[in-house]
Order: sequence, then structure tokens, then C-alpha cells
Amino acid sequence: MDWIGKFAWQDHFWTAAALLSASMVLISGLADRRRHKRVNIEDVGFVPWPTITVLSVLGTVLAAALAIKGL
Repeated sequence: MDWIGKFAWQDHFWTAAALLSASMVLISGLADRRRHKRVNIEDVGFVPWPTITVLSVLGTVLAAALAIKGL
């Protein structure tokens, strides 16, 4: 990768990070919804979906703010 391509990637890093984090919000939200609607109440699982959702939302907001600011 030449320096021009590397420079262009740095411009869009926070945008890509915000999009990836937003997709994680969507996935974890759907997984948490599926966990709440389970048929067998004893089949809980081990992944803390609400925590992952909150941290992903915080990451999305931070990355989006940095992308808008232009860092």
C-alpha cells in the first residue's frame, strides 16, 4: 500500500469504526431480544448481551463524534 492509500484510509478510519460498532449494536440487540423470548427459561446462556450493547453504543457514539470532527 502506498502512502496515498494509507492516508486515505486514515481519513475514513473512524467512520469504519462507527459502522462496525453500530453493526455490533444491532447484533447484540437482536441476540438480547432472542434471549428474552426463549421458550426454555432454564436455557440462559453465558454472553452478557446488555453489557455488550451498552459498550457498543458508547463506541459508536465516540467513533461517530471523531469521524464528524475529522480526526
